[in-house]
Amino acid sequence: MSQILVIKVGSALVTKEDNTLNTDFIGSFVEQIAALKKSGHKIVIVTSGAVASGRSEMKLEHEDNIPYKQALAAIGQGVLMNTYRDFFKKHEIVTAQVLLTNLDFKNRESFITTRNTLELLTRFNTIPIINENDVTAYAEIKFGDNDNLASKVAAMVDADKLIILTSVKGFYTDDPTKNPSAELIRELSVIDGSVKKLAKGAGSKKSLGGMSGKIKAAEFASNSGITTYIANGNDENIISNIIGGVACDFTVIHPMTEKHTSKQNWFKSQVKVGCGIIIDDGAVKALKERGKSLLPVGVIGIKGEFERGDFVEICGLDEKAIGLGETNYSSIDLERFKGCKNGEACYLAGAVLDEEVIHRNNMVIL
Repeated sequence: MSQILVIKVGSALVTKEDNTLNTDFIGSFVEQIAALKKSGHKIVIVTSGAVASGRSEMKLEHEDNIPYKQALAAIGQGVLMNTYRDFFKKHEIVTAQVLLTNLDFKNRESFITTRNTLELLTRFNTIPIINENDVTAYAEIKFGDNDNLASKVAAMVDADKLIILTSVKGFYTDDPTKNPSAELIRELSVIDGSVKKLAKGAGSKKSLGGMSGKIKAAEFASNSGITTYIANGNDENIISNIIGGVACDFTVIHPMTEKHTSKQNWFKSQVKVGCGIIIDDGAVKALKERGKSLLPVGVIGIKGEFERGDFVEICGLDEKAIGLGETNYSSIDLERFKGCKNGEACYLAGAVLDEEVIHRNNMVIL
């Protein structure tokens, strides 16, 4: 059965210790992708390696500041794409470069445009190769690492699977590079505090996110209804084995929810982490069954700190999210006016406040 696959490959695999491109790995990687594509799968690649490749081209020592990395990415991205293009050309497959920043996910119009472009590229039988646009990305809009980018791309294209390739076999009970007794955790059905505590960073020194970044990405994908795999990209035929159901070493993180719509996925990508509005059972029923807006009277609690215009979770009494939405109230204002009946909040504030905490048009129900 044809599937949509998002495959993320990190710098530790794409480049060598001297920052030159690892053409042996890239060649093997492309062989697997080409075989999967010819069997009918739609594939999107998220790749790192531009900065390291640029560093190799310029023969520069390690520099951590953003301007240096932006310049090196501009140099290295072309080298990286040319290498992918040359290898895929041997299989008569056309590649397409796509460079994204977080703004492409935050802005609804940009999100839809990007999603439509990726859909058309796969219909063209090309393979989109995505990287963060390091040249234009500044600190406030950077993804942090390409694991995060890959999870958001997977949700955007409604992927069936997200495969994160790294230099270790998966998620371990401890860092396997430091503790030889660390055991591979083969599957996860939930990502809770104990799992996050174990994610101490099993990535190489080239990895920005380490294992904690991969677990965070897997959590986002899992909450979007997508199965995630963390595996060693150096293991022979690892991608083909995962898709083909062949027994091999990896960690699979099962979906924690059913597949979401594109609009739901976009809202999820905007939510401020750890922030939510807790509502009573009557409000839950009004939102889910009658399609109403959320009013102050139904609010009984606040999670986290947020401002007007932020996207937050809408939670029931058990604090599980039943919806997502753009709030018209800051957490400070909502703490003051929660439980107020219509008009009371405006009267108590001595100012004009929105009647709805979250308008129906600015929310999705999960």
